[in-house]
This record gives sequence, structure tokens and C-alpha cells, in this order.
Amino acid sequence: MELDSTTVETAGVTLADGRRRGGIQPQHLGYLGVTVDLLLFAAAIMLAAWSMGPASSDLYRLARIFAGTLLLVLFPALCLLGRIHDPRILARVSISGYFLRTIACFSLPPLFALAVCTPFFSGLDPETRRLITWLEYTAAAAATFAVLSRIALFAVMPAAQGRLVAPQRIAVVGSGESARRLIRWIEATSPRLVRVMGVFDDRDRKRTSDSEVAALIRGNIADLIESYKSAPFDKVVIALPHAAEDRLLDLLRRLRQLPVDIVLAPDLIGFRSSRQGQSEIAGLKLYTLTDRPIRGPQRVVKGVIDRLLSGLALLFLSPLLLFVAMVIKLDSPGPVLFRQPRQGLGDSLFDVYKFRTMYQDLGDKRGRQQTQRDDPRITRIGAFLRRTSIDELPQLLNVLRGDMSLVGPRPHTPHMLIGDKQIFDLVDEYSFRHRVKPGITGLAQVNGYRGAIDTPEHLRARIGYDLYYIDHWSLWLDIKILWRTAAICFTGVNAF
Repeated sequence: MELDSTTVETAGVTLADGRRRGGIQPQHLGYLGVTVDLLLFAAAIMLAAWSMGPASSDLYRLARIFAGTLLLVLFPALCLLGRIHDPRILARVSISGYFLRTIACFSLPPLFALAVCTPFFSGLDPETRRLITWLEYTAAAAATFAVLSRIALFAVMPAAQGRLVAPQRIAVVGSGESARRLIRWIEATSPRLVRVMGVFDDRDRKRTSDSEVAALIRGNIADLIESYKSAPFDKVVIALPHAAEDRLLDLLRRLRQLPVDIVLAPDLIGFRSSRQGQSEIAGLKLYTLTDRPIRGPQRVVKGVIDRLLSGLALLFLSPLLLFVAMVIKLDSPGPVLFRQPRQGLGDSLFDVYKFRTMYQDLGDKRGRQQTQRDDPRITRIGAFLRRTSIDELPQLLNVLRGDMSLVGPRPHTPHMLIGDKQIFDLVDEYSFRHRVKPGITGLAQVNGYRGAIDTPEHLRARIGYDLYYIDHWSLWLDIKILWRTAAICFTGVNAF
């Protein structure tokens, strides 16, 4: 059987989508579905209660509260067992089978509650009949909501898959039998929920040209890292034999600079027995090698706080910013702001904004030469701005743009030198700091490592603080760093 590449998106098409993409990730659809259905189920309970009129006695009221609580507990459990919120289930069952599953999940909880609550009443007295009728109404309303909601779901599904649902994007490393089976698995189970951006392999082209996935090969590992800068993906799946230990460790070392999950596809037997593992794609269990730092909701919360605080800071500091801009123009000719390429998330480049502190004709836009104490390139007002860190305030614009965070590793220029060596050649783990957005301030800066980096030991100490921050991030840690930054930014220590 030949690999059907028509259902696997090529990297060329995907790259055109750009860096930012909207839509709900497939792994988050289940949470959204449970939330919506739980609201519908609660509405069915309230509708049935409303149709029965007000409670006629305290006993009936307590029984209805107990039964309603039991329903709201049972419903999510049945949804989990029935897997009605698993996006892949539609590829495995018929439409009628899916409708039956959904109706059962909606209607069984009130019927079960009916069986549990009825024995507490003796005989078919009016209160018992009233409770039974309420539970029957609830089951009927819930089943009706189940049918109507699924009709609406199938009506909007074509548009939702193209606009609301963002397929999970993966890059596959390896072009052998494991990679072929992985792509076949995705094609058979979740072709619309997982998008393969390409296959990457360091081996010689002659060794991969006969592979069934040869048409999907987009280059080597260096090409994979470069591709992330223009079109980020969610996971890197290493589809290599587990016995290739040295090759796997080398790949992990090189890929850890990317802010994505890196997982190991199962060995060939894993496609037949896929119950082991810690991660998954299209229902296939994978082995997690390294997790993306600051994940999901944490990343959303951090991003919201960054933009909110940076916007408020720009508004509050606007008189100071205008005054500084005016002083810079009066002090020396040239623009007010200085823009310089820096390395950001995933090793991508962005322009960082700063107040200009050097004479225009002496500025170093490539950032190869670091500033020194009493540097003749620095203007009179520039020395004060650098000492008080006021020159960094325009980076609040970078935070609003999404290039930076308030707290994170400080961004460096890609061409910065220490002695005659580039900084990424001095520390093996240097690129790991690019797994999160760079920050205006960071853990290294509040621990005394502020200003120029003049020795390899100084660089290693900074990288150590940066990696500690990435591995131990918390919202409280960000708050402490911001507080300490406010306390020390006007001391001028190591800032020149």
C-alpha cells in the first residue's frame, strides 16, 4: 500500500499560513465540548423543574436538590466513558452510532437517579409521583437537547473544521518504517485534526530517496529548526528505532531549543500495542522526552498579564516617555528610538525597541561590541538612561506586540561576541533559553547579572539563572522578579 500524501499537508502549504494562527487546538476541543454539554444538561434539569412548578414540600425540594447534584456528577462521567467529546470518535463510528451514544449520555443520568431516589419514598404517594415525573421530564429534555445540539454540530462542522478548529501541527524526524507507520496512522484516524508539516532527516539523500515518505522530506534537522521560525508547530515526533540511543540523544540536544513538546513515537510493535506512553497524537501513545515550558493556560495567563500591565505602564509613564524623547532629540542628532535585532522565542529574530543612548554614527546595530564603562559612544543623557534602565522602557511596546514578556531571559543579539567567540559557542545549553519569550527583566538581572557580559563564566552564570527560571516558572516567581526589579533598577549597578 502506498502512502496517500493527499491527506498530509506539505510544509510548503503550511508555511504560507504564517506564524500566528487562530482556532481551537484538537486537544482542547474535549474541554470545550464538556463545558457546553454540561451547560445544556443543567438547562434541561432547570427546564424540567420549571415545567413542574414550585416545590410543594421541603422533602420534595431536598429530594430534587439531591437528585440534581447526582445528575451533574454522573453526566461528565458518562461523557468520559462514552467518549462523545473525543474528536477522533467521529472517524470510528457511524453518525447514527454517535447520536445513540450522545442520547444515552444525556438521558441515562436522570434514569439512574430515578432508580436511586425512588426507594426512599414509600408507595406511589403524590411526592413520589411528582419526583418520578420530574426525572422523566429531565430525561426527555436532556435527550431532546442532545439531538438538537448534535444536529447543530453537524451543520456547522464543515465551517468549524476550517475556521474554528486549528489542526495540531507536527514535524516528524526520521524517514524509515516508524515514520511511515506514524503518518499512515494519522491518515487513518485523524487526517483533519493533525497536520504533518514535513519529514526531516539528517541522513544522506540517497538513503532516503527510496522511502515511501520521500515526497514529504523537507530537509535536515537544521531545516526543521529554521522552519519553526516562520511557521511554528506544536510537537516534534522522533520516529526512530529506540535502539539508536546516541542518535536520539543528539537529536534531543539539538531540538531542545524549540519551545515545543518533543515526543518519541513507539517502536514498530507500539503501533499494535499502544497502551504505554505519556503523550498522544491521533490516539497513538507516545513517549515524552521534553515538555514545552509554560504550557496552555499558564501561557495564556502570563500573556494576558503581560499585555495588561505593559499597557497600563505605557499609559502611566507616557509623560516621562515624552519628556525623555524630547531630551534625547535636544542632546544629539538622530532618532529617538533605537531598533536592534534580537533572538526571541524559538530562536526567531525580532526588533527590540530602546531609547537611543549612543551617538547615531557610533551605534552598533549588529550588537557585536558590548558597551563598557565610560564608553565614548554613549551620549550624556544616554549614560543616565542606561544607569537607571529608563532606556529599556520602550520594550513595553515589544510586550504589547507579543515579541517579549515582562519577565524572562534577556534577549541577546545573534552576533554578540565575548572575546573572539560568539556567545552560543561558549555554552552548550545557550539555545535552551529560547524556549520561552525573552523578558524586559529576568531572574539573572535581579541576582546581580545586569549589563554587559564580559567573560564566559559570567555568561554561564546568566544562562544558569535563565534555565532555572524556565524550569521553575510560576506566576509568583514573576511577581517577585518584578518587585525586585523595581527596587534595584535605579541603583545603576553593572549598568553602563
